[in-house]
Amino acid sequence: MFVCGVQTPTAMSIPLNPIALEAASSVRTLADAHAWIEQFSRPDGFNTHAWFTLKRLALTVWRCRFEHRPFPRTLNYLHPLFYEMIRTPEGVLLVPERTVRRPRD
Repeated sequence: MFVCGVQTPTAMSIPLNPIALEAASSVRTLADAHAWIEQFSRPDGFNTHAWFTLKRLALTVWRCRFEHRPFPRTLNYLHPLFYEMIRTPEGVLLVPERTVRRPRD
């Protein structure tokens, strides 16, 4: 896409998991989501700044759920605990499983 003669990348977004929107969850507010995310401890040896960034990214996924809009980025090869942060406590992933790319074991 060109805007004013400057090439800009096309935006990618990830839809929310329809099941996550319909399923009841104990996380009902953004404050609940923040508390859910904060209960995860930074893994030993994991960079503090990177951990803060992952938690902020997870909160953005939750915000998108509450606002019923797609998450505006991709989620590729992040720390495994991140994917737990974007699950409800009941185990429902907020984004479709097929949109999450993880390294092969």
